[in-house]
Amino acid sequence: MDYPKAVLHLHLDGAMPARLFAKWSREDGMIPEKMSDEAWIDAHQLKQSMSLAEALTSFDILLALLNREERLSECTEELLEDLYQEGVRVAEIRFSPQSHHPLSMESAVRAVIDGQKKAVSRHPDLCAGILLCMMHGTGNDAENRETVKLAGKYLGEGVVGIDLAGNEMGNPLSDYEPCFRLAEENGIPFTIHAGESGPASNVQYAIDLGAERIGHGVRSIFDRTVVENLVSHGVTLEVCPTSNIFASSFPSLAEHPVRKLFDAGVKLNLNTDDPFLMNLTLEQEYQNMRDVFHFTEKELILTNLYGAEASFCRGSEKVAEQLRSLLAEME
Repeated sequence: MDYPKAVLHLHLDGAMPARLFAKWSREDGMIPEKMSDEAWIDAHQLKQSMSLAEALTSFDILLALLNREERLSECTEELLEDLYQEGVRVAEIRFSPQSHHPLSMESAVRAVIDGQKKAVSRHPDLCAGILLCMMHGTGNDAENRETVKLAGKYLGEGVVGIDLAGNEMGNPLSDYEPCFRLAEENGIPFTIHAGESGPASNVQYAIDLGAERIGHGVRSIFDRTVVENLVSHGVTLEVCPTSNIFASSFPSLAEHPVRKLFDAGVKLNLNTDDPFLMNLTLEQEYQNMRDVFHFTEKELILTNLYGAEASFCRGSEKVAEQLRSLLAEME
């Protein structure tokens, strides 16, 4: 069934179109002369058997390729084009401005905005926005504060909010509360990675901070009170089931709590997180939900409605209205 889709949780580096990964890797002399593009791509996509060190190497290469303004712009534009062809009409792309050396943080932000504007000019019915990510555990609070300030400067110019990403283990969310308060004071919407590898208490902390959306949040299933609070506060979880398995949050897809959370009344939006690295498409993630958890098409449409309603993008309400009308027709 054809319907507009909403994607809220997508990392620019981990979602780099494979064709650009191969092209830029060859331009930079990374690919051995006798290796095909296909073999190079396969060698850098994650495998369940990979160690954490091997996985991090793939991320490092992606960031190394995105060290120029023109590439950040092209990657954003091409990714949004691919999403549009997949039927996505609400798309939020997130990235960390501090991770693209030697570019300044502001240059990186302006480059991604440039790519976003090019895609939207080509597809006026695409609601696309950029989330700027603060990073866990960098030891550089100044860069995280600068991320918030840049979000404020470019809010409404392509940027739609901020996020906190990275390894939440050993990095308490309370360390970042001043940055979220600064965002709140400046009217900057925010989402927070919480409860992917960390405990359910991180999800509760994000709720208490005022997050209307939470990245992942799936380990909330281990605390009934946290699940109840997600429901009562109307918080939307940006759920990435396949990614959670690669991250060892759960032993297998069958043991993922996506169905339990949905049935408990938690608002969920389905996402691919780092689809290039996992060789994953949005439709494949939907098919996993059908095959493993018996999600109906109506339920999948509802997850897109939740995403459109929770989006920080201007114009997403129009997509939400289309989805509501479609659901009403299915009654």
